[in-house]
Amino acid sequence: MRILMALLIAGTLASTASAGLDPDSDSFGVYFDTEGNTNCTTAGAFQTVTAYLILMNPSAPVNGFECTVPMTGAARVILSVDHCSPHIDCDDCAGPYSFALGCPSSYPVPPNGALILVTWTLMLQAPTELLFHIGPALVPSLPGGLPVVTGDGVLRQCRVASGDVSLPVAGINVVGSCPVSDEAGSFGTVKSLFR
Repeated sequence: MRILMALLIAGTLASTASAGLDPDSDSFGVYFDTEGNTNCTTAGAFQTVTAYLILMNPSAPVNGFECTVPMTGAARVILSVDHCSPHIDCDDCAGPYSFALGCPSSYPVPPNGALILVTWTLMLQAPTELLFHIGPALVPSLPGGLPVVTGDGVLRQCRVASGDVSLPVAGINVVGSCPVSDEAGSFGTVKSLFR
């Protein structure tokens, strides 16, 4: 029995490792790699950094999304913002921090489940802390204060990697603990099944 339990736990850990930091479905996060494995990094002044808004493990087709991604802390210059294409911009005030985008067809989801929605290239003006949060759109399609995706004509509310829109999902030059996804809680849930 103990061997079976150890194999189940090891299999669960291995499967979540391939799914990035956040193994939950329909979860928005900001990462510094395209796989969703790195949500903290360091950067010096005037060094460019690439950050990705990723929807982890979509539970159904996605052909649009809406959210805000406020960044707080270090002075920065946004050098570029790239959205998945082909896209149709549905938001009058889309910019580097606010998104309401739709596509005529569903986004292709890579095998690793990390659907890249936005890519930023930015440069810090000082090597100080910059935190990323994810929240609802400026004019949300659904109540609840969370990001929303659409697919096959159905809106669905999503989670954020930190578990709470008031907590950062990623950071550069983080002072203290790096924001982490809900993976530790998921492991605790699996572990509790065997008590």
